[in-house]
Amino acid sequence: MPGKVKSIRELRSELQIKETMLSSLRARRDKLGSQLAALERQIAALSGGARRGRKPGRRPATPKAAAKRTPELRPARRGRRGTPLVDYVQNVLKKAPKPMRVKEVVKAVTAAGYKSDSKDFYGIVATALRDPKKFHKVKRGVYKLK
Repeated sequence: MPGKVKSIRELRSELQIKETMLSSLRARRDKLGSQLAALERQIAALSGGARRGRKPGRRPATPKAAAKRTPELRPARRGRRGTPLVDYVQNVLKKAPKPMRVKEVVKAVTAAGYKSDSKDFYGIVATALRDPKKFHKVKRGVYKLK
């Protein structure tokens, strides 16, 4: 069964209601957008913000303003952990009687005492093994010391 047919007056009324709602929603969106932009500026100011350059028309920060920024808000950088990973990999491959797979190198380096918090430690070791001056690729995923 077909629905009730609406008159032109009813359709115009509905259209006017929807246009009013649309304009109020757009105004609300614009207001929230400006509030979000203000929050982003506050977050950037507090965290030391990773700005990629200044906006056109703005003056660079004065040394006095730069001195006011507190370094306590930035995350602390980690210190060096002692022996570099490449040295561990070289030692492991020196002791190995034959070429090793990356997975085996990862296990051996970890067993040798290298600590890493990386989620992709395999990828880091694989990247270290790609150095042609120190390592030779025997075949896919298998390396030996040069």
